Amino acid sequence: MLTVRLGIAAVVVATAAGCGGSDQSKPAPSVSGEQRGVLATVDALQAASRHDDARRICTQLFTKSLAASIRKSSKRSCEAEVHETLTSPDAQLSVARRITVKGSRATATVHEETGKVSTVTFVRDGGRWRIERVTPVKSP
Repeated sequence: MLTVRLGIAAVVVATAAGCGGSDQSKPAPSVSGEQRGVLATVDALQAASRHDDARRICTQLFTKSLAASIRKSSKRSCEAEVHETLTSPDAQLSVARRITVKGSRATATVHEETGKVSTVTFVRDGGRWRIERVTPVKSP
């Protein structure tokens, strides 16, 4: 079951990938075209969040089933819930380097600024990646 506030908030993440105190420079791992597509969806989510465009988030970036789940669990429109819980002019979105793509499905591990970790599931729909599910990872 989707926990709307935690689930949506889990998409707003900060990653430590690429940051560190080492003097040694390691080349960044290459990113496939499919992984770039997933990252583009996260970038689009950030832009829509910053512009308070909850409608775009619900209709273009989330799958129809995720938007319906949000409506059902929040007992109000997806747009109203996303406006309340996700949009912010200061939104900073990024995704951890671990992006797995298998056919028309992808998953990415994301880290919130608070240290919480979630798995975001994407599905390719009409040539674009959409957010299908956000699952918080339980801490040990």
